[in-house]
Amino acid sequence: MKHIGIVDITTIGACICANAIVAEAAKEDLLGRHPEFTMHAFSFYRYKELVVKQNWSGLADVILESIAILKNAGAEFIIIPSNTPHYAIEIIQNKSPLLVINLVDVVVDECCNRNYKQVAILGTKFTMQGGLYEKPLREKKIMPVIPDERACERINDLIMNEIIPSKVSPDTVEKVKKDIKQLNCDAVILGCTELPEVYDEKKLGLPVIDTTRLLACKALEFSKRI
Repeated sequence: MKHIGIVDITTIGACICANAIVAEAAKEDLLGRHPEFTMHAFSFYRYKELVVKQNWSGLADVILESIAILKNAGAEFIIIPSNTPHYAIEIIQNKSPLLVINLVDVVVDECCNRNYKQVAILGTKFTMQGGLYEKPLREKKIMPVIPDERACERINDLIMNEIIPSKVSPDTVEKVKKDIKQLNCDAVILGCTELPEVYDEKKLGLPVIDTTRLLACKALEFSKRI
């Protein structure tokens, strides 16, 4: 199996993804064989500063530094288990010495496969309001649903100030859940790889596209290709 390189933007999301690769492989192989993978992380502040400034070319440069390290460690292709950095995916793919799987494409294809017509997008404010998923979804005749400004603020705050630093408040989780359940949609995209820490289909009572685990499945599938 091919060696997977994992660019760790937020360690929670990257570790959920890595664990999902192992778990999915175990479902298919009684001996628990899974592909080799290597994860590399810079300090999160390097990414956060660039995202806040929406400096996507600068963000791409940092991710490409990480890819170079992963390549030297033996990685044969790359996944980035974080949604917002995919604003820079074209730059990254064009400059990367290794193939980089596009998480957004994987998610939109899954929405098509499930025949969803209206899908809510959850994530950081940049992911929800910046159009990361809107154009790709509309091209597939799927209506993107964006939470209102107040809900976007709450969701963003939950991600950045509670989930990532591991300071989750059950009260915040419940308030955001109420916001989500008011959305008029067939399903929700957990468009932040940390959101599966607090939400899933059972907790929300809605169909969910778990971008973290979906990427893990895609990486496992790709690792087996000759």
